[in-house]
Amino acid sequence: MVKRKEGMSIIKDREYLKAENNAYDKLVEHGYTPQGITNDFKKVVVFRIENKHRENEKRGIFYFNNWQEAMEILCG
Repeated sequence: MVKRKEGMSIIKDREYLKAENNAYDKLVEHGYTPQGITNDFKKVVVFRIENKHRENEKRGIFYFNNWQEAMEILCG
């Protein structure tokens, strides 16, 4: 996982953003729906909805520090 730090160089910032974008795409590939961030900008939110639009619809709502952490935990 590439971590973001204050005072990061532009090259490292690009690496971080690329890793975040790749993690976001992988979450979507695995059937998760990334929703954005919480009101305090500290966590990202990921949904997992199974059996959409049916009576036995199941929802999972997960909170993580960034998309990379979400990918590592949810996608294995």
